[in-house]
Amino acid sequence: MNSVPSRSDPTGEGRGSDLLDGRGGGSTVNASSFKERTISENAQANTARAPRYLYYRLYTKDGAIRSINPIYANDEFIGRTRSRLITPPHTALSLKNHLCKIEGFNAGTSSTLIESFLNTEAMDASARVPLKGDSGPGLSEDDPMILVVEPRGDEKRSLPLKQSALPDSVPHEPRYHSHTSAVYYQIYDKGGAIATKMSFDTDDEFLGRVDTLSVTPPHTVASLGSRIASAEGLVKNKIQLFKDTDGDALMNDNDQLPLLAQTYPGCTEDDPIAVVVHEDEPQVGENNMFSKQIRATTTWTPTSENLSVWLPTTNGEILHTDGVRITQMYIDGSGAGSTSYGGYMAINASGKKGFTTQSLSS
Repeated sequence: MNSVPSRSDPTGEGRGSDLLDGRGGGSTVNASSFKERTISENAQANTARAPRYLYYRLYTKDGAIRSINPIYANDEFIGRTRSRLITPPHTALSLKNHLCKIEGFNAGTSSTLIESFLNTEAMDASARVPLKGDSGPGLSEDDPMILVVEPRGDEKRSLPLKQSALPDSVPHEPRYHSHTSAVYYQIYDKGGAIATKMSFDTDDEFLGRVDTLSVTPPHTVASLGSRIASAEGLVKNKIQLFKDTDGDALMNDNDQLPLLAQTYPGCTEDDPIAVVVHEDEPQVGENNMFSKQIRATTTWTPTSENLSVWLPTTNGEILHTDGVRITQMYIDGSGAGSTSYGGYMAINASGKKGFTTQSLSS
């Protein structure tokens, strides 16, 4: 008859079984498997304790805007917040209110919330948003929620009391971000192609591009047109977008664009979309003396502090002026003050009126 190891027998595996499951005579568990199970249980416990972050991106109708709480040094457009900081119950409305607050917008700022880049409709204010564990929207920086705000013209964002520190980790490299994820385009007026402000090739000043992630979701022809118009200083309702430079396929504003897919209109430099600017007679308003033509010699855009007074210019475009030389102050963005320049009030082909200095025109 085989002997049964006693409880005091240090070589018996039965004691190990007693220690693990509280019962004798069960299957044995060696030290290696016990260690693996312990590691697995610890990992699950750590996961349960880890905070649930909600990742998001901010937009206006004209395109992406920077977060005042960026989480990456090389991408200031991605923000995140902890789900526990959002007022329950977690609805689209409570999320909007929270994101507007931490991003410095007034409580009354109009906004819409979109679940992800792939959604084509805004969320209803009362829609519940699951924010526990690995469920719900905004789980990663590559699949964020989208907040589209409509701030009033005079509204200024307030900075947070405590600026969050940027991480020292590897720079963010979103899966959609590369030069292939851009929309390429050429701009035309009735005389032909005109130089673009978004040129990236020193040998081709007529080819421009905008990053697909900078286009406000849902991605439609209208939102792409608004992004290009904003980047180029054009009037949105005076441009038309064509699928290619042949101009045979006019795109409708409501058409959806798969800008995060492998192919879409304008996805390559060799096949850009066409942006046609419809020129009207200069809108001079109360002043009918803007009959003198000058030509812009530089492509230039004033800083945001000066955009309401100074006129953006594109190299080669025709401007109309009354010929009366005046002076205008230009605010230095570095905080060093302002500088006075001589020039003219002028109107461009889109009807926008502003000051242009003599050094930018002939």
